[in-house]
Amino acid sequence: MPRTTKRPSANKTWQQTKSENTRNGILDAAIRCFYEFGYNNTTTEKIAAEAGVSRGAMLHHFPSRADLIRATVGYLNERRLELFRIEESVVQSGAVHSRIEEGIDAFWAQLNTRYFVVFHELQVAARTDAELAAVLMPAIQAFDRAWFQISKEVFPDLAHSEAFTRANALTLYLLEGLAANQHTRDTHAVAETMLRWLKDELRRQFADVLTTIDRDSAQRLAGSRRRRHKT
Repeated sequence: MPRTTKRPSANKTWQQTKSENTRNGILDAAIRCFYEFGYNNTTTEKIAAEAGVSRGAMLHHFPSRADLIRATVGYLNERRLELFRIEESVVQSGAVHSRIEEGIDAFWAQLNTRYFVVFHELQVAARTDAELAAVLMPAIQAFDRAWFQISKEVFPDLAHSEAFTRANALTLYLLEGLAANQHTRDTHAVAETMLRWLKDELRRQFADVLTTIDRDSAQRLAGSRRRRHKT
C-alpha cells in the first residue's frame, strides 16, 4: 500500500502541502498499524513511529486518539472509494456495454487489499467499542451512499435497470462476506463458485438493459436528466 504524497499546487503554499503530506503520512501509518497489529493493539506511539514523526507532530495534527481514529476512518473510506472508481473505470474503458465479469473480478481484488482487511477489523472492534462505533457507523452509511453513486457513474447502462439497487446490494454484501471469512475459513473453492454464480446472476438481472442501451447513450441520458433536475 503506497504512501500518499502530494506535490505543491498553485493554490497551496509549500508549508501547507508539507503539512498535508505529514497528516496523510500519519493516516497511512495508522492503516498499516491496524493491519499489522490489529486495532486494539495499535497505540499512537506505534503510529508515530511507523509514520516517522515526533510525538509533538502527531499531537499537532491529531490532539487526541479520538481525533486520529475519526480522521483515519474517513481517510480509509476515501482510499477505498478512490480505488473502486479508478479500478472499475479502467476495466470499463472503451466498453460498449458494461463488462460485468471483469467488473466483479476488479471489485473482488479490491476486497483482497489491506484497505478492506482494516475496514473489517474496525467493524469487529466497534461491536464492543462505543466510541469507535459512534464514528464508524455513520462513516459506513456515507461510504455506502458514495459507493452506490460511483457505481451509477461507472456502470451507466446498468444503472437504468430496475434491478440495479438490488444487484448492488447483492454484490456488496456477498463479496464483503466472502472476503471477511477468508481469514478464518478456507474459502478459496467456495469463492470461485460464488463468483461464477454472481456473474451469471447479474447478467440475468441486467438482461433488461445489457442489449438495449449502451454506455455512451446511458451517460448522455443521465446527463440530460441531471440538467433537467437542476432547472
